[in-house]
Amino acid sequence: MRGRTLGKQPAASVLAVDDNATIRKAISMRLGAKGFAVVTAAGGAEALERLGQQRFDLVILDLWMPGIGGDEVLRQVRQRYSATQLPVIMLAASNDKADINRSLELGANDYIIKPGDLPILIARIRTQLALKDTVARLREHSALMRDMLACAPDTPPAARGAAASAATEALLARVERGSSVPFDVLHDNTPMTCFTLTEDGLVVYANRFGARFLGFGKAELIDRPMLDLYVREDSALAQENLGAAVDSPGRVYRWDIRHIKKDGEVVWMRNTARAVRHGSGVLVLLTCEDIDDTYKLSELLTFQAQHDDLTRLANRKSLEVRLAQVVDSARSEHTEHALAVLDIDQFKLINDTCGHDAGDELLRQIATLLKASVRKRDTLARIGGDKFAILIEDCHGAPAGEAVEQVRRAIENGRFEVQGQPFRISASIGVVPINLLSESATTVLSMADTACYAAKDSGRNRIHTFEPDSVPLAMRHGEMRWATRLNRALHEDRFELFCQPIAPLDGGDGRTHYEILVRMRGEDGELILPGEFLPAAERYGLADKLDRWVIGTLFDWLEARPHETAGMGMCSVNLSGQSIGKDGILELILERLASALVPPERICFEITETTAVADLVQATRFIHRLKDRGCRFALDDFGSGFSSLSYLKQLPVDFLKIDGAFVRDMVSDSIDRAMVRSINDIGHVMGKRTIAEFVENGATLDLLRNIGVDFVQGYHVGHPLPLATRDRD
Repeated sequence: MRGRTLGKQPAASVLAVDDNATIRKAISMRLGAKGFAVVTAAGGAEALERLGQQRFDLVILDLWMPGIGGDEVLRQVRQRYSATQLPVIMLAASNDKADINRSLELGANDYIIKPGDLPILIARIRTQLALKDTVARLREHSALMRDMLACAPDTPPAARGAAASAATEALLARVERGSSVPFDVLHDNTPMTCFTLTEDGLVVYANRFGARFLGFGKAELIDRPMLDLYVREDSALAQENLGAAVDSPGRVYRWDIRHIKKDGEVVWMRNTARAVRHGSGVLVLLTCEDIDDTYKLSELLTFQAQHDDLTRLANRKSLEVRLAQVVDSARSEHTEHALAVLDIDQFKLINDTCGHDAGDELLRQIATLLKASVRKRDTLARIGGDKFAILIEDCHGAPAGEAVEQVRRAIENGRFEVQGQPFRISASIGVVPINLLSESATTVLSMADTACYAAKDSGRNRIHTFEPDSVPLAMRHGEMRWATRLNRALHEDRFELFCQPIAPLDGGDGRTHYEILVRMRGEDGELILPGEFLPAAERYGLADKLDRWVIGTLFDWLEARPHETAGMGMCSVNLSGQSIGKDGILELILERLASALVPPERICFEITETTAVADLVQATRFIHRLKDRGCRFALDDFGSGFSSLSYLKQLPVDFLKIDGAFVRDMVSDSIDRAMVRSINDIGHVMGKRTIAEFVENGATLDLLRNIGVDFVQGYHVGHPLPLATRDRD
């Protein structure tokens, strides 16, 4: 091509406009990592100033901002640039159709709902930039046509320039406005599916590129009803929007819909329709953009948010959503259902004996068996480590009991084999009816959980049905039993401190850094992991008592070992949400620190993101009081997304502990790897050091080192060991 040189293209320039500084930084860093040149603006006035100083390829614009809002910025942008000259993607705070439609009417090219998924945002940015590049190429092609026309031998010399200029400008005007039927080579080769329809929905024009994309010849599409090119179930949506376009000429309508190709393949496309007056009637100009990859990615992300990664079953959140709907139906329509919660008996023994990989494989086999044992209409979910739930709809009483008994027998008679070793397992199952008397989804799930513990306490491999008149008995078997066990363990000093090393990736200064973990000794001497008793402690208001025991025992141990504190870089201690909300724990910590036997700068308290966000004011106050004494803080299980990041700047923490759910599979999962990198980068920008949990192999460790994470923790670094073993080091 004349006048073009091959080589690396300059980075696309993007202007990101949002009044939230955290969101601006997140967009800038994440898009920058993908090769975009990003400039940010904190508001409408600054955005307009930037646009006056520099040319951009695309704008990401927040709709709601103080002062000059996003709608006014968009209006002024469209006065200077067409939609193909400067694409604009709006950031909407909610899925409010009125706001979205208003933005599209003002000339926005696309929109995304905050907090937004990074892969979807990038896909939409690239789509808009590709469309912009297409129009630019059309202009270049038009210039070439002008040269050819000017050189045509049968064109009079005096008319060549004027004819070429007029034809080219008219063509470009049609391309920009979409206000006439473009029967020419440019539209035939435009890399988008283009149609012109009668007001009755018959195709009178289709470009060659679009026809081929759908598997047709151009002639095959002429006079064909446009509705034939949609999946039958979606034709009503298409008819509604096309009809609305005919009724309102000049107005732009956009919708996402499934098209069907000639060979039967289904593909998602974004339709944009605009009707124009033509003679005494109306013609509809319709473009169809291929968004199949983007839509499938969105579906994948949605699936991952609603399903358990290990078993591919619905997760607890999905179950709770559906359960709430069923409870509402039972209360308003007097329908009856049942919820069963089942817990695999002695699963911990299998996990400890054969390892976590074997345990995971066994859970997958159990999930497969359960799917084959329930009705397709029932909701089957994994709601905990070895705990599953079955929501049995429109089935109650004896039939529901029979269905649950079939599940119990299927597990009991199942043949499971892991690593060449056969296993026979059983399950304890709790069942609760759902009817007019059911209070809420939370109550129903709690009752089913209670019934499950009652079944386990009664000897395992059995079913316990929670009946309304058995509430006192269920309370004794469930809540009071756990409360009694925990209180007795505290009274009898049957908790033990363990420690797990946290290793620096830069070599460090030779000092030890570890996290304090707690274990409980059962009545028979068995070691109980925190995953079993901590949820109960939180639920029944005993977590702050346990925190008091941990803090008191740890400080006693450190004060008796000055040599330990001298060689200790940092000791991390977890605090529960109940402790953050109570001044008693704060005063206890301050009192122990006042002894001056334990240097405050060697103590790091860990709080979860959920705990901090639940009461941001109290959490911030708590952190400041202890940081004033020299202590440090880590934000545990830190996740991703703009919502999490928006709170981060307000919390004066020193460390971010990257959620192990992202770290565990980051070697094989590019999305997890990108999330770890993003969290690490943002943490460093904010002056916080990062710790990656669940580091279970050397490949993960090497990848974290390359990313620049500061510390690592996990089985590859070191298993948790009793704190007393440090006396022998």
